[in-house]
Amino acid sequence: MSYLLSALLVASTALTWLLFVTLAPDSADWAPVLRDTALFLTALSVARFVEVAVGTFVDDSDGNSRTTDLVKVMSSIVIYIAAMLIWLHYGTAFDITSLLATSAIVSLVLGFALQNTLGNLFSGLSIELERPLRVGDFIRKGSVEGEVVALKWRSIFLRTPDGSSVVLPNSTLATDAVEVVRRGQPVRTAVPFLVPDQVPPMRVFKVVEEVLDRGIPGVAEDPLPSAVLIGPQPETGVMRYALRCYTTKPIDTTSLASRVLTALWYAFDRDNIPMTGEGRDAIPPAVPQTAAFPNSVADRGRMLRFGPGETVPPEVAGFVVDGGLHEEVLSHEIDLQAELAPILGAVFGPNRLPLIPPNTIRQVARQAALFLGPVAFTLAEHYGSLTTDPYLLYQALATRIPDPLDRQRFLSNAPDRPLRHLTSGDAFGWADRLKMEPMATRKRTVVYSADLLVFDEVAQSALATQPDAEELRRKILASSPLLSELGSDILSAWLRRQEPAEKV
Repeated sequence: MSYLLSALLVASTALTWLLFVTLAPDSADWAPVLRDTALFLTALSVARFVEVAVGTFVDDSDGNSRTTDLVKVMSSIVIYIAAMLIWLHYGTAFDITSLLATSAIVSLVLGFALQNTLGNLFSGLSIELERPLRVGDFIRKGSVEGEVVALKWRSIFLRTPDGSSVVLPNSTLATDAVEVVRRGQPVRTAVPFLVPDQVPPMRVFKVVEEVLDRGIPGVAEDPLPSAVLIGPQPETGVMRYALRCYTTKPIDTTSLASRVLTALWYAFDRDNIPMTGEGRDAIPPAVPQTAAFPNSVADRGRMLRFGPGETVPPEVAGFVVDGGLHEEVLSHEIDLQAELAPILGAVFGPNRLPLIPPNTIRQVARQAALFLGPVAFTLAEHYGSLTTDPYLLYQALATRIPDPLDRQRFLSNAPDRPLRHLTSGDAFGWADRLKMEPMATRKRTVVYSADLLVFDEVAQSALATQPDAEELRRKILASSPLLSELGSDILSAWLRRQEPAEKV
């Protein structure tokens, strides 16, 4: 819009000069008016050109300002005042000395009337000169904290962790201490948690280290996070610990603490360490009493719980009791066209709930928009409501990209393998246990949560000896194309740790 106004201003100036050149010789009455108008528009055009040049200098390549709006406002005021003074002096032969003297008196009166406003203005100037903070920095002043979203000529605009906006006058930075965290700078936060005092501290530290080795979204790897023992609470029988970690998003510390505590809870639960405030004994998770998991078999296994985003260790084999897993599928095990057919053939109906996390859908849509335009967001939401596999989402969107090279560039962002969604009752990990596949061939990731019934190499014999485990053996055979080629007898022999006969 601003460039359109600039173009109109330049066009008006050129047209006025054209009228002056063509009409002035024949019309003495119009000549002075056209000349003064042309000079006035020329002064405005030059001022506008200088203003745009200054704006281009202070803005980066994305159009974001490298400095506060105060620089642009003050420079624009100075530019246009200078242009008008030059026009008055040279264009109209006006004596600007008296005007400058009058403006000094007016400035004195306005100075007394606008003391607070001018105080914020000059504080803004000092902020601009010293550059103590920039857009994207995180500041904390007393009970107010938030991310700087704008630096204006009078105020600083903050976005708080709650999502609301706070406006701080510039003068407060000149009078009070303010904590500033630069954008992208790691800042330390401590997440406290409680563990019964009978649990050895080194056992707690070992579990925490395993959690940190797997990684927690939002926790910076450098500086390294660590756990510390704060002290006991004798009245409750617990020990107070804290996980000290660093994050580059201090505005997100609340959700970061939630992710940390969630990861710790699942890790402590798998190690039979209660994470409570009263020092209660841990209650081991029980397998639901269903026909799918008869007691004679379930009692021989062990329940393990995993949280969102965690990866199941490759040596674990068992069954999904509750929740779900994403298991990688090898390329030769999937018919891509058959998988895409129901997705591409589905009609655009009423809004469906997404089966893929919304953040993932938006990320894929932004990548596809480079080749498809804004329609990529509509298509991504539609396809994302028809599959749980990001791999298939990429493949479905790729069918809409006509150019083969563009399609290949888009698919370079896709996951390497498709995923199989495992739900309650499905078996996993048995091909690895049988050594029919190399260990860790398939990565298994928890969707939201997963309760798994797992068996070690001793307890797995119950799956072969118990008569009511036939359904579970069938699920083991169906869990992998390699296992499906085995018969039930060979599988039972292996589960009993006997050497199976050669398959005919």
